[in-house]
Amino acid sequence: MYSSDQTVEDERLIYHADLLSQLSNPKRLEVCIHLSGREEDVNSLAKKLGISQSALSQHLTRLHHSGIVKVRRQAQFRYYTCDHPGVQQILKTLGNIFDVDATPAAADAAKDDAQSRKR
Repeated sequence: MYSSDQTVEDERLIYHADLLSQLSNPKRLEVCIHLSGREEDVNSLAKKLGISQSALSQHLTRLHHSGIVKVRRQAQFRYYTCDHPGVQQILKTLGNIFDVDATPAAADAAKDDAQSRKR
């Protein structure tokens, strides 16, 4: 029995480590913040994030394979959303730790603030 219990625990730890690894990339974290509670297509999201569609597609593919982002196909378009409960809790916790609301509007405001400090 111990071997089976240990295997389940190992698989759970691997899953959690992968989830955290995906979120450790600043751009993928930003993607999750923008997709939290809303649906976006690649074109719109790429414009908001200021990255190419191909770079964004690579990030979205990784997030989708990890189960963090969901995709909905409608005709030739794909719409992405992030409603993963663990990720939602992580975003909320990060917002609490850093006293910043983990919402797209707050992320944009924080980004603008950081850019203005560099000037």
